[in-house]
Amino acid sequence: MLLKIYQYIRGYVRIRITGHRMERFINACNYRKIKIWDLSAGDGSYEMNLWVKDFKKLRHISHKTSTKITIVKKYGLPFYLFDHRRRKLFFAGILTATVLLLIMSGYIWDIEILGTHTQTEEVIRTFLKENHVNTGIRRGNIDCDRIVKDIRKGFDDIIWVSASIEGTRLIIQIKENEDAKIDNKTDNKTDIKEDIYPNSDAGTDLVSDCTGTIVRIITRKGIPMVREGTSVNPGDILVSGQIPILNDAKEITGYESCHSDADIFIQTQIHYENTLPRKYVKKTSVKFPRLFYLYFRIGKYRLSPFFIWSPYEHYSKSTMESRLKLLDHFYLPVYIGVVGLTPYKPVMKKYTDQQLQDKLNRYFLRYCEDLDKKGVEIIQNDVKIDTGSKEGSISGTLTIICNTGQSRQSEILQLPNDPEEQTEQLGE
Repeated sequence: MLLKIYQYIRGYVRIRITGHRMERFINACNYRKIKIWDLSAGDGSYEMNLWVKDFKKLRHISHKTSTKITIVKKYGLPFYLFDHRRRKLFFAGILTATVLLLIMSGYIWDIEILGTHTQTEEVIRTFLKENHVNTGIRRGNIDCDRIVKDIRKGFDDIIWVSASIEGTRLIIQIKENEDAKIDNKTDNKTDIKEDIYPNSDAGTDLVSDCTGTIVRIITRKGIPMVREGTSVNPGDILVSGQIPILNDAKEITGYESCHSDADIFIQTQIHYENTLPRKYVKKTSVKFPRLFYLYFRIGKYRLSPFFIWSPYEHYSKSTMESRLKLLDHFYLPVYIGVVGLTPYKPVMKKYTDQQLQDKLNRYFLRYCEDLDKKGVEIIQNDVKIDTGSKEGSISGTLTIICNTGQSRQSEILQLPNDPEEQTEQLGE
């Protein structure tokens, strides 16, 4: 394959020789080190291939051996360029495209993240962007070792990371700690990092974010302020980041700050409510054809040779998009997509009581499955379904056991003067 490419780029001709001294002609070519190949004998003639530059050397040999030379066919890029020498814009476009591809090959156009479970790809991508690693960055500016260190430093639940470059793609593989606890109040809870506190020397406490009873606490850093069976309210300190320093007389001489770290599980109640109208619109198929529109997307900009519109009053829209690439690992910052428009006829329908109950129950079971995936344990279910003339509803409370403990900057404690106050702070 490589030999054929080399021959095409260099250019060669296939010739036919006739005469009475053809064997002497071939010997003369070998003597003058003129390379010939694919030699074949015909009816009173020989055919062979040779380089373009060697063809000019044949005139003297042909005259000396009394042979006639006929060009059978020309092959290669030099002849192609000569035949199309007037198409300057065409070759300029090819040259420009080649240069652009060479330039684009020096950048990263795709970031693939593998192995995420608790952390989403969007979170990892946002973190990389904040650390100046994004699509469009030069390959030479990427330090894979630094990316690995930054990710391990920024995410405590990630225990192994690898970063590698393949073509125009940056591949990041991660492995998360399967024993790491997932925040089960994720809808209203934010993971507060140490570096956002205005005074990191003060340390951080873990405070409750809901009302409930502590069922289990495992403290790794800090002083636990609650025990199993303790009732807490939102804002109560669960683990203090102020560790008292004692002298030999067990008197507090100062405090050492730390960032509290613990697994704290609380039994609490959450409210669930959902409604579903009895009337709904059913999309029935019609005998009209689906419409498809092609478009190209470069970054945030979308280009389409067609104006995307629909002649139908009611239709559903779907989009499929794929990224263009050259070879296996040469991804381009260009996407090609297809927009599909499917017409339908809206028909007003009504749910029966049983259909309402089944549908609301499916929504509730899906909600419970999501809680289970987050590590929430449901220990009691007090949810009821009601059906009315206009809508169905489901509401009630769930008793759950979930993780709690929201980071908050510690208040700097002052040394107590009264020994009894010192004893109280020690929890004795």
